[in-house]
Amino acid sequence: MFKKTVMATLLASSILSAESGGSININDKDVEVEAILDSRNLAAFQTSSTLFLADANLLSSDNQKLLGLGLSANNKVEGLIGVEMSFGVKFIWAEVGADKNNFTSIPLMAKIRYTLPPLMFNIPPVGVEAKGLYSPGSLSFGNAEGYSEFRFSGDIEMIENVKIYAGYRNIHTKYNGLSRDLFNTGFYAGLKATY
Repeated sequence: MFKKTVMATLLASSILSAESGGSININDKDVEVEAILDSRNLAAFQTSSTLFLADANLLSSDNQKLLGLGLSANNKVEGLIGVEMSFGVKFIWAEVGADKNNFTSIPLMAKIRYTLPPLMFNIPPVGVEAKGLYSPGSLSFGNAEGYSEFRFSGDIEMIENVKIYAGYRNIHTKYNGLSRDLFNTGFYAGLKATY
């Protein structure tokens, strides 16, 4: 029993010691919690320069909820210093509308991030990123007719492994029978911690 506990602890610590983390962002109406786990320290992926990311987010907005679970691959863009790109897929489930209609979709995802080069006078690292998700009707299920999401954000690492950030999001859930497809839009600010 002790041996199994030690092995499980070592395995869990090797997974959790990857460049993973969590974040929370808010505005006057919404709260969102996010978590990311990457493959940086998993032995099976150490020979590859590509990182594989698993992420989850929960957005609570105006008595509506959106849950996302995603998988993506991330790598630096050759020839463009400081630029990284990610491509992947995400499962989206949401409660939409006053009568809480369920919405399910699997959009494709693309993300680009630019980390500014180190500046003079020891200014902390600064980065900007943009992310887009899109799902036509063929990747939406039940009464869902499509999904689109766009986000833009900027962050600064004020303390090692802790970033503050601000951004803008625009999320549309096209749903059969609902005339309004805008799920959420607005600016937000948050805190992200990695380990």
